[in-house]
Amino acid sequence: MGIPTTAVATIVAAALLNPFSSSSTSSPVGIEKRDTHDIDVVFAVDTTGSMGGLLDGAKRTVWSIASHIKQTDPNANIRIGLVAYRDLGDEYVTKPFQLTTDLDAVYAELAQYTAEGGGDTPEDVDAAMADALKMSWRPTAKKLLFVVGDAPPAGHGMVPSAEQLARNAASRGITVNTIRCGVDSDTASTFTQIAALGGGAFSTISQNGGVQQIATPYDDRIAELSATVDSSLLILGEGRRAEHARKMGAVAAAPAAAKADRAAYYGASGSAPRDQADLVDGLATGKMKLEDVEEAELPAELQGKDTGALKAEVERRAAQRTQAQAELAKLTKERADYLGKQKPAAADSFDAAVKATVEAQIK
Repeated sequence: MGIPTTAVATIVAAALLNPFSSSSTSSPVGIEKRDTHDIDVVFAVDTTGSMGGLLDGAKRTVWSIASHIKQTDPNANIRIGLVAYRDLGDEYVTKPFQLTTDLDAVYAELAQYTAEGGGDTPEDVDAAMADALKMSWRPTAKKLLFVVGDAPPAGHGMVPSAEQLARNAASRGITVNTIRCGVDSDTASTFTQIAALGGGAFSTISQNGGVQQIATPYDDRIAELSATVDSSLLILGEGRRAEHARKMGAVAAAPAAAKADRAAYYGASGSAPRDQADLVDGLATGKMKLEDVEEAELPAELQGKDTGALKAEVERRAAQRTQAQAELAKLTKERADYLGKQKPAAADSFDAAVKATVEAQIK
């Protein structure tokens, strides 16, 4: 577009460089670049009819789990992947979702999970693990796989056994952890063996996941401010805008406490941007330049605008974001202090099991 970048980039960078600002591989002037630690986590989750409580808990706590990883390792560069699994004869056997840093996309995928199918006790754990091992794991990452279910492997013989897959994973540096939901003894036996062969940990939790998400007096306002930040994004590309809208639809339907957890994750120093296609963040971090932006990538209302009008719109969004983030920083800290004084999560809850395991394995 041939728009001068110096003034705009300087203003936006100044507006966004605060504890809630995103990090990138290229740091703005005056900000020290930090080494990051790659952490890849895949959840292979049974989605048959008996797993409704666990799925609801996983949806509500994914942001809390991601935030806990950031607290354990502030320099963590987190990617999360998913494999939903059932068994032969169900709507699907497996449904993989590739590893990504886009946790809004992960949440939107989780939001679609429903507990259906099953019937007999065994489920296709083997197929789920096989798909998990096919993920694009980063060679240098700390690699963690969580297999979560309430039934033992069906063992159809179409892929290697879960035990052999656990050995294969361990040989590739992928730590296999298992979480049994409920009280089935066969599941406990096989899941214990899978974890042992995969160099990981076995946990057992209640059938409904045991999640006890604590509501706080700060959640509603934090959710409102976080939505204000979301509205300040200027997404480039029609397809990316459509995908962003889909993700925001899932986020809008989340409980206030989950929205507050999401805001806390994005507020963590060094966290990923809310969307890689956001021009406001891209200018602030130096990942984008205005002269490289094609007019067709802009929203329709900004196409045909002159340099001054576009500059003014970027500055307006940056100022809107900065104001919301200043209050978010204060409220998020107060919320964390409030939660710190509450009764800790049950030891047999899904999120507590994952957090304890992750903390032990990435330190």
